[in-house]
Amino acid sequence: MLPCEHYNSHTGPKLVRVFLGTEDITENMSYVYGPDRNWQGCLWTYREAFGENSLNKQFRFDFKGEDGRDHWFNGFITNLDQYFNPPMSQLYTGINVLKE
Repeated sequence: MLPCEHYNSHTGPKLVRVFLGTEDITENMSYVYGPDRNWQGCLWTYREAFGENSLNKQFRFDFKGEDGRDHWFNGFITNLDQYFNPPMSQLYTGINVLKE
């Protein structure tokens, strides 16, 4: 994992559910997302975030915003050593809210 100040300045929406393929991995990903909902201020490799058996699998994250709206993003893992870069910086999508 790579510390990333950018993530420390954001709080994301509440994590609802995460799937890796057809497996529900919400509990494991809750740790990675962290109690402050900011990926613990780090960038994680796919290996670190999803584990050794995640190669060539699709993932999906579901969230619930403070306004009650549902948000989601998905992806496909092709390289375990590549950094998983969630859409925290795309504030215009409504998936994230700046901390005050």
